Amino acid sequence: MELRGSDRPEEGALVEIVPLMRGVSITSEIEVSDETRMVVRPAFQEYAEKLQVKPTDRVDVLWAGPEGGRSLPAQIGEILDGPEPRWALRIVGPAERSQRRQVVRAHVEIPVRASNGVEVISGQTVDLSEAGARVWFDGWGLPPEPGIRLDVTLELEDASLTASGEVVRMQRRGARWQVSVRFLDVPEKEQDRLRRRVFQALRVERVREAD
Repeated sequence: MELRGSDRPEEGALVEIVPLMRGVSITSEIEVSDETRMVVRPAFQEYAEKLQVKPTDRVDVLWAGPEGGRSLPAQIGEILDGPEPRWALRIVGPAERSQRRQVVRAHVEIPVRASNGVEVISGQTVDLSEAGARVWFDGWGLPPEPGIRLDVTLELEDASLTASGEVVRMQRRGARWQVSVRFLDVPEKEQDRLRRRVFQALRVERVREAD
């Protein structure tokens, strides 16, 4: 017999929705959850719109179950109209144990520098998690292509944090570059600092939404 909350996330739970073709995740709240269908509300409207998901896109739903991380395969069925975006998901397979710890991502804007050992580029984060960041860089020289390793320095409020990273995606936007970076081998203590900054941003956003 499945434990409650292990076969699918319960209504009101916070989950991570991972569009498989985007390689990123977005924190969302479960509004409807039954055996075949879920309705989720992404936490940040602007960010959700930029992901440009569409019906038939496949996603993974990640959440913390009663016995650890769980993952459920689903498909975008419909983008629901309204003042805030909501995605209707169709469940396409059974829930499984997930080895991936639930990663929470938030809209965070902080200064960042990155170096490949030769050049240094500066910019500002768009969003942040303990696993990586999406960054706007002022473009000059050769752009950082996917697979390139970088040393990334984030200017957190308490002190800077430097981590090794790998470029996952790079898109030109005029004279700027939007770069998705995956962090590599970040010590647990530094991951805790990143998580604290992310949850601080989520708390601020929820207060704004409540006003």
